[in-house]
Amino acid sequence: MKNKKIIIFGNGTLAQLADYYFTNDSDYEVIGFTVDDLTSSKDVTYLNRPLYKWPEVVAKFEPAQIDIFIAIGYKKTNTIRRTRFDQVKASGFSLASYISSKAINFATKIGDNCFILESNVLQPFSEIEDCVTMWSGNHLGHHSVLKQNCFITSHVVISGKCTVGQNSFIGVNALIHDNVEIGDSCVVGAGAIVAQSCENRSVFSPLKTEARIIKRDII
Repeated sequence: MKNKKIIIFGNGTLAQLADYYFTNDSDYEVIGFTVDDLTSSKDVTYLNRPLYKWPEVVAKFEPAQIDIFIAIGYKKTNTIRRTRFDQVKASGFSLASYISSKAINFATKIGDNCFILESNVLQPFSEIEDCVTMWSGNHLGHHSVLKQNCFITSHVVISGKCTVGQNSFIGVNALIHDNVEIGDSCVVGAGAIVAQSCENRSVFSPLKTEARIIKRDII
């Protein structure tokens, strides 16, 4: 029996995934979706549920009735998601987090509007601030901190006692060595290995290791 209701902010692929996870692995009933008032969408439903403009949600629902989840990705270094987060907070609504039942969670703190998918390992004394996305299969080491509004893709290893600054993006299969501090609004490319701390707005790109065919007909 679902005992809480939620509206998802967004009507794209991430919103569809959020609907699936909240519906199948949480106490929430998804009762609709919402988009910004400036959207060009003319649809009135999404996934067979009502699709509201955000001012309609504010007018129709009391904050005590529903929670909101913002299903927006990492465009513009995550800042669009953060803008909507602040917008919802200013309207008095609470923001829900999704933490997969198939994650291993020993974190000390997980903030609002986080999206933590299956097979993540969150070690003891780690902390995750508001509006953080962790796709499937990551490792967050002990005493490490993900600052607000980060986006961690899949199979990322963040070792112990690390800090990842707000608005940062870490690509698939990246490795952050222990005791490293990543600045704000940084981008760590897929497969990159980060062994030293960096300033805000740093970009890490892995060495070019493009796979090539070296021999045919070996099987």
